[in-house]
Amino acid sequence: MTKDKNRYANQILADMELFDFLKEKVGERKTKTGAYHDLLEKCVAGFVVPFLKNHEYVLQADQCHVTISDLASEWHWHRATVRTFLDKLEDMGHIYRTRFAKSVVITMVFNKTGIGNSTTTYNGQAEIRSADEFDAALSKWITGNLTDSQMGDICEQYYVSRLKEIADNSPVGGSGSQTSSKDKSTDELTRTLVQRIAVAGLKRAIRNSRFDNPTAFIDFFHFELGDDWSSLLAASKMTAKIILDGESKVTGASSDEIEILATLKEPFKALWAKCREDDSDLL
Repeated sequence: MTKDKNRYANQILADMELFDFLKEKVGERKTKTGAYHDLLEKCVAGFVVPFLKNHEYVLQADQCHVTISDLASEWHWHRATVRTFLDKLEDMGHIYRTRFAKSVVITMVFNKTGIGNSTTTYNGQAEIRSADEFDAALSKWITGNLTDSQMGDICEQYYVSRLKEIADNSPVGGSGSQTSSKDKSTDELTRTLVQRIAVAGLKRAIRNSRFDNPTAFIDFFHFELGDDWSSLLAASKMTAKIILDGESKVTGASSDEIEILATLKEPFKALWAKCREDDSDLL
């Protein structure tokens, strides 16, 4: 009995990074760890099942809106198994559920104070000194493991430490040209950080599409483009243009073609997001 008490009293240090590491492919059927990881991902992303997009419920932070049938299909489980799994998680205090007639809103319980080295190292007690540390933190922000406020603190720490390096490397009482060089270095630093954050923002936005279905764009390639790769390249350029700039900015295509491509934005983004899941270095 004492042994069991100690076992349940012990708390482990676990964050999204750990579950990303533990996630593994074991056939089509999800393991319990895989299913829990999927719920974590969905709640961090604020996922809503497509046909529930117009539901009147407004998601709050750390929630997702799903159906038992969709989870069963996605995890390759029986619906009864999904219900039992969610019941157990709720009994243990890891989730809360808001039930509707045909769907359920799941709220994940997160420790916002931070654990391990995922957030508490970024509280002003430690400086982000190297570019590698900054990039690692930015990757955590992209995946939702750091809040905007936490990442903002990291950006400030990194920026200040780089400014200090610039100042330390500048001659004391330098000439006007040396002052100009220092100002140029500061401007370049600012531009570089803003560029990297802009790219990270795009990566974070597109990551939310990883749950969507890309099949429609693949079918478009097969049945509308006749498996022609040159046509696919042209269509991909135009679809990306529509996503980034809007339909009015697309040239070189008829209004009917643009209208068709506009309907393929979501599956196109799903392909983009799934590709990034396999290779995170891609934009």
